[in-house]
Amino acid sequence: MQKLVFLGIGSNNSDILDAVMEINAVTPTYEVLGYVTRNGKPVNKGGLKHMGDFDAVRALPEDVQITGFTFGPGSYQAWPGTVAGLGLPRERFATIVHPHAFVSPQSTVGRGSVILAGTTVGAFVTIGDHVIVLQNVGLSHDDVIGDYSCLTVGVSFSGSVRVGRNCFLGTNSTIIGATIGEGSMVGAGTLIRHDVPAGEVWVGNPGRYLRKV
Repeated sequence: MQKLVFLGIGSNNSDILDAVMEINAVTPTYEVLGYVTRNGKPVNKGGLKHMGDFDAVRALPEDVQITGFTFGPGSYQAWPGTVAGLGLPRERFATIVHPHAFVSPQSTVGRGSVILAGTTVGAFVTIGDHVIVLQNVGLSHDDVIGDYSCLTVGVSFSGSVRVGRNCFLGTNSTIIGATIGEGSMVGAGTLIRHDVPAGEVWVGNPGRYLRKV
């Protein structure tokens, strides 16, 4: 059994915990030891053991892997620095794929990434490290998702979409043959048919520039 500790609990981490439990129901794979919180305070969710603050993961044995995401649309840009601050090698981060998601065997999913239930990942898709793909996302052939990006519920891609590093794509947004520049945000329900430059917020149908991130 692979030992596992969560960075945070509640919110999307509750969904990731559900995925881990579903994986274990199919094939016992993970032993969840507990969770840590950014401020070191326990949270009454999930029924797991609280193990201290984020710094505590540095003292964990090397056979313990880490999972979890603690950001939202207002704070996603800080996540790369949070992960880097843990000082852990890439292989210490678990890759979690819900058993009710489909990932083509011709596609790749990076370390520390999570794919939740109902998502379909088509052929020759590349998903980077520390990417979270929430429920019911549809990725078509040859899409590329950069490290530290978040695809929220119901996001849909046509083929050959490119998403840069550390982007946030809102619920039910649709990207058709476009590139989303590094650090950008796409609002919920937005239809993107043209490239989005780095560091911008786009909203609406059709998508239009709103402001800088």
